[in-house]
Amino acid sequence: MTTIDINALSADQKKELQKQLREQEKAEKEKRAADLKALDELAAETLPESMRILREASETLEKAKAKVFSDFEIYLKQKIETIGIKSNQQTHTITVGNESIRLGYRITDGYGENASYGIAMIHKFIGSLGKDENSKKLLSMIYRLLQRNGKGDLDSKKVLELRQIADKDFPHTDFQKGVELIQAEYKPKLSKWFIEASYTDKTGIEKNLPLSITSAELPADMDLTFLLPSE
Repeated sequence: MTTIDINALSADQKKELQKQLREQEKAEKEKRAADLKALDELAAETLPESMRILREASETLEKAKAKVFSDFEIYLKQKIETIGIKSNQQTHTITVGNESIRLGYRITDGYGENASYGIAMIHKFIGSLGKDENSKKLLSMIYRLLQRNGKGDLDSKKVLELRQIADKDFPHTDFQKGVELIQAEYKPKLSKWFIEASYTDKTGIEKNLPLSITSAELPADMDLTFLLPSE
């Protein structure tokens, strides 16, 4: 590659070089703009058909989900009545031969506003504890159990761990009262109605059907409240 000594160039040569650099920069910008325009045009050409296919797939999943729940509605009601299954059972599995269908609902943790008072009581109590190494380890664990998830809710399993610690090591304290208040404010929220299907192949291995049906919406007029816990 040839190296140009700028200082050795005449004024006219420097002007010419600057002109060439500007033209090169302009050409590169125009090419970049043309490439971006080509990408936009390709997306505009491809996306509508892809969206049509995905909409059809989504509608098919919604219809399949509604049909399966509808088909098993009588079976599930009779199962609850005949066997006496508690109304808070979230999952029902039906197996015939080597095929199984699991359907039900999922819930996410949720707490009422007063849970924050329980948290405040716990923080105040643990703040009064000593600062030796054992206490520091305990405090670290308690703070970890009080951490909220990405949606701002406490984890009910962690709250249960807190209750066990409070009952065992701090009975009749504000710590125990705070945990009790949090648990009293537990208000789980219905997340999704789901369907899963699996079968056992000839080699005895269980395989799941590749469904993503949980996110599909059920018809607005479909009533599955008989499967939810009683108030």
